[in-house]
Amino acid sequence: MPVSYHISPLIACVIVRLEGSVTDNDLLEGQQQMFSDPLFKGHYSRLVDATEVKMLHVSGETVRTVANIAVERGLRKAALISNDSNVVYGLMRMYEGYASPPADVAVYDSMQQGLQWLAKSIDS
Repeated sequence: MPVSYHISPLIACVIVRLEGSVTDNDLLEGQQQMFSDPLFKGHYSRLVDATEVKMLHVSGETVRTVANIAVERGLRKAALISNDSNVVYGLMRMYEGYASPPADVAVYDSMQQGLQWLAKSIDS
């Protein structure tokens, strides 16, 4: 499954995992499924892990769409973890641009950096 998620009410965070070959349809369907989950709360922080993406066949239009819908559904803070692919990093930066402001979104190249950044908002 190229797009999966886990909702953790205990830490008020949604962990989204992208892996393998990810398409426009995968992202759109995954987002819709997440929004339909009864545990989903729009204000929860997001951790999007794309470290295992091999191919990202996603258009800029889809990135804009998923970012805008996330903001409409209450997104406040998201850490996006890229891999060593320029395409993945570039599309994540595009998402950051579409969602910020009002959301606080940042792209990192390591899970540790992203988790530390998210933890600061939980602690404060």
